[in-house]
Amino acid sequence: MKTITVGALNVVMPVPHNAQRYVDLFQKAFKLKNPVKLRGDFAGMLGSCHIQEVDGKNIVTGDFYKFFDLNLSGQWFNTLEQKQAEEDELAQINIPEFLKPHFQVFQFVFFPKNHRLFWIAKDQQDGFSPGQAQKLLSSIFDEFKLVREFGEIEVTIEPSTESLQLILGMPRLKRLSIEVSPPNPDDLDEAERKLFEKMNNQNANRIVTVLVAKGSEGLAPDDETKMLAEIAKSNGHVSGHGENEEGQTIDVSTSEHPMLEKTEYDPNTESRSEALLTKSRDLLSIIVRKSRDLLNAH
Repeated sequence: MKTITVGALNVVMPVPHNAQRYVDLFQKAFKLKNPVKLRGDFAGMLGSCHIQEVDGKNIVTGDFYKFFDLNLSGQWFNTLEQKQAEEDELAQINIPEFLKPHFQVFQFVFFPKNHRLFWIAKDQQDGFSPGQAQKLLSSIFDEFKLVREFGEIEVTIEPSTESLQLILGMPRLKRLSIEVSPPNPDDLDEAERKLFEKMNNQNANRIVTVLVAKGSEGLAPDDETKMLAEIAKSNGHVSGHGENEEGQTIDVSTSEHPMLEKTEYDPNTESRSEALLTKSRDLLSIIVRKSRDLLNAH
């Protein structure tokens, strides 16, 4: 058996939009072939993009590429002599600019209707973190050509299902910060639709709400605040500061608790891409169901 870890992103474009426009966005982003600086000397790019029909609906599948963007003009070190490399030694280096070492491939699946992307965040020793995936797509989608056609795209790391519960369930919640961007209006519940309309009517692109407790007992968020936090979980971020029963300080943020779920598969009977698709569909169902349950409960 082999194990992969799957992460999730929420990709939201402004109106007007529909599932096909999300497909167009990824196809045009792929054609740009733009590398993005990730962290340190690593870079990444959208390596492939395909349209696949699943359950009668189109989804986008593809690969994230990650590689070491070696700076050939930097200082070099001679490990044998334990000193900086000399000019004659550097003259022996002959690596074409278009060749990049430590190449890694991470498959992804994007569901246009629910605008959620799932990718392999870890496979054995190779890893593509939620921060790297978010930075890659945000940077590519920020290209002038794409912004002009699709508007500014919000890419949010989908938090773990229990992250919001950890915040709202603090024994003494002293400070609650909620930041939310407009959710996708195509698939909203009533609460989300009202919020989007309220923001749109006021020409607002973001809502920031901060609650600070007035006493030692802590905050008691009402249903409206809980709904706002649920919407912000996947369309912004929520953070809480408080204390546990022993009086110890607790700080929790949805952005620091990304959804990262492991899944096993047998390579003799199932490919890695099939395992990713199966797990992605399960996680998508969990994300949508939990949001619907909480919002409909209020």
